[in-house]
Amino acid sequence: MRSITSRNSAPRSERSPDSTIADVLIRDGRIAGLGDAAEDVCAGVLWGAVQASNAGVTTVADWAHNLGSGAGIEANLRALHDSGIRARLYFGGKASSSGDYSRYEAQARHLQAAHAARQQDGRIALGLALRGPSMATPAENEYEFALAREPGVPISLHAGMAGLSGAVDQLGRQDLLGPDVNYVHANEFTEQEWEQVAQSGGTVSATPTVEMTMGLGTRPAVGAALEHGVPVGLGADTVAYGPSDLFAEMRLALAAERSRATAQPINRGEMPAELRHGHLDMMDLATRGGARVLGLADQVGEIVVGKQADLITLDLSTPHLDSFDNPVLAAFLSAGPRDVDTVIIGGRILKRRGTLTGDLLRQAHREMRSSRARIRGRSP
Repeated sequence: MRSITSRNSAPRSERSPDSTIADVLIRDGRIAGLGDAAEDVCAGVLWGAVQASNAGVTTVADWAHNLGSGAGIEANLRALHDSGIRARLYFGGKASSSGDYSRYEAQARHLQAAHAARQQDGRIALGLALRGPSMATPAENEYEFALAREPGVPISLHAGMAGLSGAVDQLGRQDLLGPDVNYVHANEFTEQEWEQVAQSGGTVSATPTVEMTMGLGTRPAVGAALEHGVPVGLGADTVAYGPSDLFAEMRLALAAERSRATAQPINRGEMPAELRHGHLDMMDLATRGGARVLGLADQVGEIVVGKQADLITLDLSTPHLDSFDNPVLAAFLSAGPRDVDTVIIGGRILKRRGTLTGDLLRQAHREMRSSRARIRGRSP
């Protein structure tokens, strides 16, 4: 799973799936200004992480672009540590309509120092969430890529969304492509862009629900990535606009890819002779695939000797999951967050017998409600 930010504490009336990405950018720019206090950042990140772990997600990419102060940066780190979840924190500075990123370098260094001081068990890794060619000038791209590559942290950027074409081509012209770059969405990549990403070793994150409901593209990039040999992982984008679990994302990814792959024979009035990609492929993208695109494949993604003890169990005794002979397929077709019985991250049990352990849920719920009240109080 990817992307939890302080937007998670936004009022529900501001969180609508019936919005285009343009609407969201305008709305989030307004909400971000109301919810960027450190206590609101902490509440939003903690609430998003709790939703994720409750749904059986053990690792997130926190694409954080509402951090306008040192206190906010430290609050984001604190929330991730307190939640018990594993994360790659992609720091994106402070999104604003003015596009002022003059403090970005100083803030990134503050994050690195705060992370080094707090890091204890290795659960939290860092990266930079860059604006990329769709939102920054060529000179700004070179500057921001250098900020990431100097300390050697991975890069994530949004690219290939409808109406924002040519990002990979621009990076190629600037000689900025590389295996350290993760492209979020990639729905409308051209054949040339796919070849460049594949040749440079880049990775892709696909978030089917948000992409298809908000008009980022006509289909998720899962099939195209697989066909070009590009590592791809599944995510949920943001819990403010979509589901917090990967079960739904796996099913939608498979349905969308089947629709794409069978369109030609169906349009000719023929029955498809084969169905490319299956449920095990999608499960791989939600587990090992996510680990690969986050640069964590040496630590997590599969249950093998030497890797971290990050795993979940499902309650298969319910009517919709008690299958005849294939529990894996039953889980793929019908499981959801309520079926997650146990969640273990780094050997620590976060959920047992269907309930989050300790006081974490009550704490997160309390902080989220307080934050929501504060943000509503600041609204014009």
